[in-house]
Amino acid sequence: MLWGTSMPLRDADSPVLIIGGGAAGLSTAAALAKRGIRSTVLEQDDLIGGSWARRYQCLKLHTIRRYSGLAYYPISNDLPRYLSKDEYATYLREYAEALKLDVSLAEQVSTVQEIPGSTDDMNWEVVTNRGTRRARVIVVATGQYAKASLPTWEGLDGFRGVLLHSSQYTTGAEYKGQRVLVIGLGNSGAEIAADLSVHGARTISVSVRTTPPIVTREMFKIIPVQLLGIALTRLGIPRVIDRISAALRRISIGDLTSYGLGEAAWGPFTEQKPAVIDAGFVNELKQGRIEVHPNVARFDSTDVVYVDGVKEAVDVVVAATGFKTGLEKILKVNGVLNDRGQPQFRSGGPAFVSGLYFIGFDETVRGQLYEINRESKQIAVEVESYLMGSNIKDN
Repeated sequence: MLWGTSMPLRDADSPVLIIGGGAAGLSTAAALAKRGIRSTVLEQDDLIGGSWARRYQCLKLHTIRRYSGLAYYPISNDLPRYLSKDEYATYLREYAEALKLDVSLAEQVSTVQEIPGSTDDMNWEVVTNRGTRRARVIVVATGQYAKASLPTWEGLDGFRGVLLHSSQYTTGAEYKGQRVLVIGLGNSGAEIAADLSVHGARTISVSVRTTPPIVTREMFKIIPVQLLGIALTRLGIPRVIDRISAALRRISIGDLTSYGLGEAAWGPFTEQKPAVIDAGFVNELKQGRIEVHPNVARFDSTDVVYVDGVKEAVDVVVAATGFKTGLEKILKVNGVLNDRGQPQFRSGGPAFVSGLYFIGFDETVRGQLYEINRESKQIAVEVESYLMGSNIKDN
């Protein structure tokens, strides 16, 4: 394993280069190794699990321990059912060490492109801060959360308060006694709002453009909601399941209309994306410690103005407005990304360009880590077949 920031390229040519050393990249490397296929993982951070370690302090997995482990190396039963972000970061480091994965740390990829007219089997070129590598296969495992997405709002330049993206948020203790607005009600927005309340923010408002479905982490405090997602997906009747799920949410969460949240605008099974998992938000909302407002229209020096005309003074704005892949800047291959920078192809399978694969980009109600485990094994099968056709399984 390569550790450090200044080591020269030891072996620039590799049958498989994996871009990204998070859960998806590591699981893919392990699945390939299980089939005797050598790969090198390129990770821009200087520490495996670094992106997890930097996330906000209260973060825990929403998926259970059993279905959060990666390929061929489960999480220890000694750990809690729902791991903290630091426990998961530690697991990733142990995973790479235990399976002896070749990970090059602090290696930032700037370009991934095909080599025109290549005369050998190394058809791909990857340019990094350390030099140029070549490979027969590229697996893109940088994920959906590579680049913070921060919209622009009218008047923001004149706003005198603090503006930060959710990726920069650490703990609500930093904002005790302050008036805070959280923009966006995904999982991060809901958890951050609850954390702010626990730590004594003076006021907490949440701007919601579209009401999401909100579910408890464990249905009726018994059944992990992830298990329901895994079981019900197999039935293949998403609209019916969403109707049933909406009824169960009303029983377990209650009617939130009087608190500013109406019926969910979409169904998790129909849209194939996760609901918001309640980690304290609903209780804080019902206790009156969080207020819901519509979308933001504009800012002035000290206030935010919502689309309904209501004006509110705020000291801090946390934009829980999501992320972008950033792939359009490094992946120089026509036609493989859509207009949102997302891969055009399902994770775990090949793209239409020979030797190119994606993993960890699809949203799911079964849990992304669960899907990554499955997808990494699927990619290993696909890559083995592809490399065997070129007779270069391991050189």
